[in-house]
Amino acid sequence: MDEHKRRSPQEKMQIVLEALQSSNISETCRKHRIYENQFYQWKEKMLDSANTVFQHKNKRDPEKEQLKQEVSAFLLSLEISFLKDF
Repeated sequence: MDEHKRRSPQEKMQIVLEALQSSNISETCRKHRIYENQFYQWKEKMLDSANTVFQHKNKRDPEKEQLKQEVSAFLLSLEISFLKDF
């Protein structure tokens, strides 16, 4: 493991997930030529940032909200039209 390879965030996540799924962290680390310590750092970083994925954003985009309303109105009109024809 003497060569240093820069890995993308996607590669790091893939390695962490693979190791967790296989339940054999040592083997996965050897396969990807990383130290176990590096794996645990990536895992910790991934878990620390996971809470941001599930947080609700308080800010609403007015354009997005308007588009949602327009699409909902359009779909409702299609449904009403369909039911009238049925």
